[in-house]
Amino acid sequence: MKAKKKKWPLIAAGILVLVAAAAIIMHDTVWIVWANLTQPKIQLTEGTEWAGGTFTRVSYGKESSQYLDLYVPSGTENKPLFVLIHGGGFVAGDTQTRQTQFMYRYFRDHGFACASVNYRLAEEAKYPAAIEDVRDAVRFLAAHAGEYGYTADRIAIWGESAGGYLAAYEAVTEDQVNIAALVDYYGVMDFPSMTPQFREQGIPSWVVRIGNSWVSSTCKGYDSFEECWIGQEKSGWTDELKSRISVLSVIRAGTANQQLNAMILHGDADITVPYAQSTAVAQELSDAYGAEHVSFQLLHGFGHASDRFYTDERLNEVAEFLHTALDTQK
Repeated sequence: MKAKKKKWPLIAAGILVLVAAAAIIMHDTVWIVWANLTQPKIQLTEGTEWAGGTFTRVSYGKESSQYLDLYVPSGTENKPLFVLIHGGGFVAGDTQTRQTQFMYRYFRDHGFACASVNYRLAEEAKYPAAIEDVRDAVRFLAAHAGEYGYTADRIAIWGESAGGYLAAYEAVTEDQVNIAALVDYYGVMDFPSMTPQFREQGIPSWVVRIGNSWVSSTCKGYDSFEECWIGQEKSGWTDELKSRISVLSVIRAGTANQQLNAMILHGDADITVPYAQSTAVAQELSDAYGAEHVSFQLLHGFGHASDRFYTDERLNEVAEFLHTALDTQK
């Protein structure tokens, strides 16, 4: 009798062919997934001790969540104020998120007074509570500059992701405090346009769902962070609401802040907020303030909230921008 030939080598070869074919056909998807899985990490040392100045936790409102962490370096005069707004999809995060720590640790050591703002999250208070909290915090900081030892005649504000939205919203609508510089890291700016933008970028919906799967477990009953924050499914949003919550629409309607310089950074491997959000807000800000006052960088291979945004090289660029926008000395 002839021995039967084993079929597994043929099966394995067939699987490899299919995998290779899928990789070719779905090249962009495979690349984006791989880019997100292989983002390099920066070691963030533990501990909160800081010998370079003073740390104060300050309440700016009546609720326990309305506080900010203030770091004021010693030994320098006329310390500029840099306000930091954490991300987390309006449903998570606080003053000590990983990204915010990168920011205040770097900038407090480079002569900036840094205020990391906590605000009410969606579970505690829906829209527009977070917007109101950021405004109250900024005005509190401006009013108490002399008490805590920094200058507030020209203020800078930074935010990442949802914090980028809050920072941008505050920067363009503030009419009592001089916010001279906005640094927006991969912020969401216009909620309804995100899904079609992902589609235009060729990012499948299943990739976006996987990348944002944490939302449904954090915010029960909602499939997206924006619906959780607004407190209503998108299908029920009116045109008036869509316009009111869009930073793009707010800018088009007219900015209260007459003088603003903006630096915007986004990664082209972002599967949480499409980079077209930043492209759009950069254009709107350029139209409102002049292209010479707006800097936009689309960074290849950077995923959402990647540590690569927080390298010394990258933050050096931010510092250069701030010194120019705030008219301060290095």
